[in-house]
Order: sequence, then C-alpha cells, then structure tokens
Amino acid sequence: MSKRFPSQPDEMLRRWGTGVVPVDTPERAQRRHAQVVDALSRSIRASAERRLGLSRARWALGFGLAASVALGVGVAAHLRQSAAETNDASATVAELQGAVVVTEAGQSRVLSQGSSLALHTLGEIETAPDALADIHSQKSLVHLSPATKLTVPRATTLEERYRLALGRVDVSVDKDSKLTRSVVVETPNAEVVVHGTVFAVGVSPRAQHTVTEVSVTRGSVWVLANGVQVALLGPGQHWSSDGQPPAAVPAPPLGERGGPLQADLTPSADASVRASHRPQTVAEAKASTLAEQGRLFQEAIDARNRGDDTRAAELFTHLVARYPNYEEAEVQLFRAQKRLGQTAAAAAGARRYLAEHPQGFAHEEARSLALSSTPTQ
Repeated sequence: MSKRFPSQPDEMLRRWGTGVVPVDTPERAQRRHAQVVDALSRSIRASAERRLGLSRARWALGFGLAASVALGVGVAAHLRQSAAETNDASATVAELQGAVVVTEAGQSRVLSQGSSLALHTLGEIETAPDALADIHSQKSLVHLSPATKLTVPRATTLEERYRLALGRVDVSVDKDSKLTRSVVVETPNAEVVVHGTVFAVGVSPRAQHTVTEVSVTRGSVWVLANGVQVALLGPGQHWSSDGQPPAAVPAPPLGERGGPLQADLTPSADASVRASHRPQTVAEAKASTLAEQGRLFQEAIDARNRGDDTRAAELFTHLVARYPNYEEAEVQLFRAQKRLGQTAAAAAGARRYLAEHPQGFAHEEARSLALSSTPTQ
C-alpha cells in the first residue's frame, strides 16, 4: 500500500476538522465591514455614472438629430423661398462688362463686376458707352450693346415685352420652349413680335426723329407700325422705319363745342388753326391718321399696363371700330376680354381675327382661344 502524504486532500480536511477556528476581534470585523461598504459604494457610484453617461449620450444624440432635422427644414425652407423668388422674378440682369445701371421701384444700383440682379417689377436697364449686359427670362435672352436703354415690364402669360428707347439689342428666343407667350420688342417706331427666332433691333437718333432697324438671323418676325403689320421678315432680311411716314404732332385738345380750348388760341395757335383749313395732301392725311391711331393705341396700352383692363378693352374696341383690320388692336382686345373673364366675347374676337388675318402673328393664340368657347346666340 502506497504511503499517503499529508498534503493530500483528505489529510488536509482531517486537520481542518480538528483545528480550532479563530475568532475575529471586534476591530478586525469593523475593518472588514468598512472595506465591504466602501467597495459597495464605489460599485454603486460607478454604475450610476455609467447610467448617467448613457443618458447624456442618448440626450446628445437626440438633440443632434433634432438640430439636424431643424437645420434640414430651415435649409429646405430657404431653398423653397429662393426657388419661389427665382420663379417670381420676371427676368434677371447680368453685368458682362462696364457700368450697368438698373432701376427698379425707384431704386437705382450699379451692378458690380460679374454680378446679377433679379427683376420682380418693371425695371429700367442702361449700359454705359463701354458696357455690355444680358437679360435672361424664361423664354428669351436679350443682349444689350453699349449705350443702350431698355425697359423691362413684368412678363405675363401672354407675352414678354421689352421697350427699347435707344441703342441695340440682340434677342434669342428659345424655339423649343413650352411657353406659348410671345416676345415683343417695342420701339418708338414699331413693335417686333416673335415666337422662336434670333434677331436684332436698333434705335438710333436722327436729326428730328428716331429710326428703328430690324434684322433677322433665324426664324421669322412680324413688324408692326402703329398697330398695323408692315413687314414679315425672314433670315437675312432687314427693315427700317426710315421708309415709314413720320408721325404728325397730335392736334390740340378740343373744348366742349368741338373747337380748341381758349387757352390754346394764342396768335401762333390761331395761325395754325387757319392754316389747317387748306386742303391736306394724301401723305399729310395718312400721317395724321397714323398719329391718331398711335395716340389711341398708346393710351390703351397705358391702361393695360396699369391693370385697368376695363378701360383698355373700351379703347381697343374703339380702335377696332374706327380703324378696321387694326391687327394689334384686335389682339389686345381679345386678350383684355379674356383677362376680364369675358370668355365668349374674347372667343368671338379671336374668330374674327382669324378670319381677317389667317396668317397673323397671333394666329396660334387666337385659334386656341377660339376653340376654347362655343359662340353664344
């Protein structure tokens, strides 16, 4: 039988069983109690700190997410506002070279190098003798040459209109645009109406009057003088108002009995009245008629631009009745009637226009309007 050593487990258990268990003194027990309490306290604090850290992390994460959402909403709102402002803009003026002065709502500013400005109301643009500028709209691009003065009214669903007082503009109209409105360049002598083309219009001063010149690069344009179509130009063709009869000076205002006002009967005015009794030549009569047409047409256009469509419709009706085949007046009349909600009258006017001007500059617009309503009894 092998010898067993005291180090084996059963010997150790025997010795422990017969041994005496020492009793802790009160001081030692108190120290052990303090150590246990201290360890438990540290464990509780560490657990609490871990929970607080997790809570703070979750709060920070939530705050960050909320801030991101708020920032995203703010950016989206800003983008929507910017987009709305861009859509609300009638046109945008961009400075290309030199001093370009833009006046809008009575406030004038000079565009800095390479800057641009969105127009929301009627704007006036003037380039210095060494300056260049571009005007971008939803359908056209207008390039202003040096020493040019151009007025840009707010665009409508029917037309984009530019009023050239002096200088030269090169206009490019997007022929692929889905917008059906016309692009019109108005000068002191004429109106150039297009839908999709490239052309240039210039206004230059002469001794006693201004001259409008139109040249076409691509497409075709209608040229109207005093509301009457005087030319249809194609690529490479040119038109000048120098061949048109000059506009006569409007007659003095009439009194209640049809004669001149007493305040105007000075010796020079009385002499002019006596001179008016001499027979007029054909050219003088034609010039006087065109001057009267132009005066009434401008009065009607001014009423339209003020938003007084009722007055505009009255004046255009008078023009059409007094001067038959006055194409521009007929178009402006059914447009005013349409804006007033007089759909049946506008459609009837559009049908009359198509009958008289089957290839007129507004035939597509008139055809669409004529088909939109059935004639009333």
